[in-house]
Amino acid sequence: MVIGIPVEIRNHECRVGATPELVGMLADKGCKVLVETKAGVKSGFRDEDYEAASAVIVPSPEKLYSKSEIILKVKSPNPVEYELIQPHHTIFAYFQFFSNLEATRSLMARGCNCFTYDLLRMKSGLMPLLNVDRQITGQLAVQQGAYFIQAHKKGRGVFLGEVPGVSPAKVGIVGANYAAIYAALYAARSGAHVTMFVPDAEDLTYSDVTLPPSVKILESNSDNFKEIFPSTDLLICAAQRIDETSTAVIDEEIINLLPAGAVTIDLDIEFGGSLATSQPTTYENPVFVKNEIIHYCVPGIAGTVPVTASAALSQALQPLILKCAEKGFAELLRAEEEFYSGLAIFEGRITNEKLAEALAVSFYDFKEFITSSP
Repeated sequence: MVIGIPVEIRNHECRVGATPELVGMLADKGCKVLVETKAGVKSGFRDEDYEAASAVIVPSPEKLYSKSEIILKVKSPNPVEYELIQPHHTIFAYFQFFSNLEATRSLMARGCNCFTYDLLRMKSGLMPLLNVDRQITGQLAVQQGAYFIQAHKKGRGVFLGEVPGVSPAKVGIVGANYAAIYAALYAARSGAHVTMFVPDAEDLTYSDVTLPPSVKILESNSDNFKEIFPSTDLLICAAQRIDETSTAVIDEEIINLLPAGAVTIDLDIEFGGSLATSQPTTYENPVFVKNEIIHYCVPGIAGTVPVTASAALSQALQPLILKCAEKGFAELLRAEEEFYSGLAIFEGRITNEKLAEALAVSFYDFKEFITSSP
């Protein structure tokens, strides 16, 4: 098996698809691993580190794709990469297919296989590859909020930490996914007063994280928003489902209940945003102010800490990709049915029923392929 690790070319995506440590493990399984030159530089890994792990450094994406069977990426390919993709390729990445249906159609047309990290759900209900990304983004959201709420950034001038005798900052978190949970955990540990708004408290039972008793849990509805938002300093939204096309969760009238100088962090911006007032921003210009409320809407913020995030992704990916190296891609899926959930495209056909419905195309039942194949 030949595995390729290209340079990530999306704007400000500094992570790499596999660390030298994981590359060494794949080489020990008999894989040939190709790494595009400088693929790991922004994550702290030199070409020499990959060579020491038995990788072969290649000079261009064209050469890497032409020689590889498996492509390990972080983000979905950019349109300029589509022409490099051939039917024999199996691409592993965070594709976020439901938020970009046109890109999905383009990848279908290439006739390849796509395994998406963000849809992989184990029998336990946990989503290990999505959760590792959300664990980082949730905590980063609190860090960014703590910065932009400072007075010199035109924020309310409160401190997201503990000061004896002073009322703590108030943080509201909308959602119950891993990003929301880790944002709540991080904010609470910092000393903030945290309120989580969840669609259903049962959603929290799918987590293996225990929140401290100080985190207040409320149902996500207008009455509770109206009660809590007027005194909320920082609002973090992480409410969108990865397997649905997105709609705004909170309308502008409710958002405007936040006090002047409050900060909102919309972690759902990659899916269209959970706040009606959100619009994508960039690392160069990360915030805008609307109705005296600061909005931070930078997509994919885990890419800003690539040294940590690349290592975390490779660690989470390791059990899956090492089994793939041992058995082959189709054999892995035949042997371990719980990995079906991560398969979205097989030979250009949609294997996720909800995604097929969103695209208005035929659903291809991969289980039938597995049972009918020798």
